[in-house]
Amino acid sequence: MEFYEAVSKRRTVREFQSRPVEDDKVKRVLEAGLEAPSNAHLKSWEFILLRDREGRKHAVIDNLKARDLKSAEEIEKFLASFEDETLKSVYRKSLPLQLTMMLTAPELLIVSYKMKPLGECRRLFDLNPLASAWMCIENIVLAMAAEGLFGCTYTPYDAGGLKKHLGVPDGCEIAAVIPFGYPAALPEEGAGERLEERLHIDRW
Repeated sequence: MEFYEAVSKRRTVREFQSRPVEDDKVKRVLEAGLEAPSNAHLKSWEFILLRDREGRKHAVIDNLKARDLKSAEEIEKFLASFEDETLKSVYRKSLPLQLTMMLTAPELLIVSYKMKPLGECRRLFDLNPLASAWMCIENIVLAMAAEGLFGCTYTPYDAGGLKKHLGVPDGCEIAAVIPFGYPAALPEEGAGERLEERLHIDRW
């Protein structure tokens, strides 16, 4: 797949076929992540694939605290503090599947990175390791699209329990949990963003 085609075909998917993902495709996807730019060329990323289904279940339910919100009333209560209607629309689709997608995806990837504690960060510069981790993740999701694979980037509110459960060492954080595989169905293409509405020349 050509690069720009992969960019345009990438989608967020939370429901998957049971079909396993070939190991060579997983390897290529993660190697693409390693090719991303990084702060100070450190590439301080580590990947964990949760393939043991029982172990994954324990990690996700007991330590990540992910759950599905099925009740419309519960969902609207959760959304009450949000003002942005686009954000509300996304959550209405995602909240009923947050646990299910992690338990049913053929692959569940944890992306970790090294960074000093957030409380010690005083400048935006200190967040470079986090920005670098998301460059790595971007490469991964684009490589997935090129392979016909799709997933969802889930950022934990509190990954402390998951880090302990997985043996992630001190000084490392979890950037994202990414369930992925072959999609049950692809979301329809949206209208897309218009560059003219976002581009400023010389000043805002």
